[in-house]
Amino acid sequence: MEIIILSLMVLAIGLMMLFSGRWTKRNLLFSIYVPDEQQDRSEVKAIQLKFRNRTLLASVVATLLTGFMLATLSDGWGMAAFIIIIHTLIIVELFIYSQSYRSLKHLKEQEDWMKGKQMVRATDTAIRNDVHVLPAIVYLIPSGLLLLATLYTLFNYPEIPERVAVHWGMDNKPDRFEEKSLMTVFMPAGMGFFTLLIMMAVSNATDMMPLKLNPAARKASAAYEGRTRKNNSYVIFMISMIMALLFSFIMVQQIMMPNEDLPAAFMPVVLIGTFLPVIAGMYLQWKADKDYRHAAAENDKAPYHDDSNYVLGLFYYNKQDPNVWVPKVSQFGMTLNMARTEAKILAILFILVILGPLLLIEFLSK
Repeated sequence: MEIIILSLMVLAIGLMMLFSGRWTKRNLLFSIYVPDEQQDRSEVKAIQLKFRNRTLLASVVATLLTGFMLATLSDGWGMAAFIIIIHTLIIVELFIYSQSYRSLKHLKEQEDWMKGKQMVRATDTAIRNDVHVLPAIVYLIPSGLLLLATLYTLFNYPEIPERVAVHWGMDNKPDRFEEKSLMTVFMPAGMGFFTLLIMMAVSNATDMMPLKLNPAARKASAAYEGRTRKNNSYVIFMISMIMALLFSFIMVQQIMMPNEDLPAAFMPVVLIGTFLPVIAGMYLQWKADKDYRHAAAENDKAPYHDDSNYVLGLFYYNKQDPNVWVPKVSQFGMTLNMARTEAKILAILFILVILGPLLLIEFLSK
């Protein structure tokens, strides 16, 4: 059962990259501006098709490899392989995306699509100086906690029993054991440090993304960018702290309470601690979006800046707008117009991809 669930998770993560191969803001494909008269060319469609085929192939191969590894390796090595495959798949698909970007860019430059066209781009680099997110040095705090737990476990390694619990059920009772080894004892440390590295990289990447301001509402747009980046950096750091504490506890419990039941409050604390920062971040982002729409609507009359076109301030719903996709408030990416039938179908498919594994567990467990 676990093999099926984890394999489906890999497949879902891989297939989500297919959303990157669509048109955004009508003229953008793979982050390249494509004039209207060039969009239906066979060469452009061929680049799109090649991206989709390669993404599908990478997703299927990663899914099959995940199933094979989980079925043939021990629990510890299997989970390590699962994590490595997920991150490798993401890197491979980013490489596929970059190849599509380069191919489309080469075609555009080779045939000089912009000949006779003029594009003006205004940039204000001073605004970036006013946007302060958490510096990378703060990640020394969760890293230090995890390092202390690792050293404590290392110094007390002889006290760890020869068979250690490596998995607990929802009832907090250990249900899987493995022979004591450096792999089984210190795998939480490796996973923890790898997770912190990813979190820090994501935080820095978010900070380095270009500031995209709305010329019609420059002041409100700049304030929104600042709030969004700060919120993201705080949420990422809080999740990093929780992950560091979780992996630290998993290591030291092998010494403090070997092969015993976890505390009754462990699972609720983990769930609350994991989801609370995410919920808080979603609320702060919802508030920032709402405030920005109110400010931007004074000068920018685009329908997606009209707060009355949003349900609960979250979902864009405008029957008068024929577009299925409209720009996000953040200017990055697109969001669905839920008044359109096509958008509802896409939303249902997306939910099935996310909830599919959980529904499958419930069905097969009966």
